Amino acid sequence: MRFEIYGPYVVPRNGRWVSRSRRDKRQFWQAVEEDVKGLSTACGCYVFSIRGRAWYVGLAECRSFLDECFSGHKVLQYNEALQSVNGNPSLYFIPKITPSSRFARPSVNGHRDIQFLENMLIGIALRRNPELQNIRGTKMLREMNVPGILNTHRGQARWGPVQNAKHVLGI
Repeated sequence: MRFEIYGPYVVPRNGRWVSRSRRDKRQFWQAVEEDVKGLSTACGCYVFSIRGRAWYVGLAECRSFLDECFSGHKVLQYNEALQSVNGNPSLYFIPKITPSSRFARPSVNGHRDIQFLENMLIGIALRRNPELQNIRGTKMLREMNVPGILNTHRGQARWGPVQNAKHVLGI
């Protein structure tokens, strides 16, 4: 299972909102295709970010990036983030690569490795941005506490547990 990272690709805007015009979306996907042929029809994970900070992590496994990234629900999430912070929004794409070095295609059966990657990326993004727009799959990540590793509270990390965690995990 191999994935690659492409981006950032600037998301078209209409003032403080993500543009919903067909023309802007068409130009966005044309720019993506000019940069990397076939990326828009691939499947994998994607990250919506503003000023280098992830605000939404999504997956495209049954539908392509083209069909998934600007669906109504996603645009609402992006717009909510744009109301929280100023900056240029962008998308990063992390498509699955086949053993023959092509982009994997969406499948009605889904892709377990893409689902796993999405959960992992959500955990990483949540650590850097507690205001991450994702809700599904984040409850446990937001509530779980492992001193020195996950959601360490101020004053909680002691030298012993942190050193033990770093030794055990090799971090």
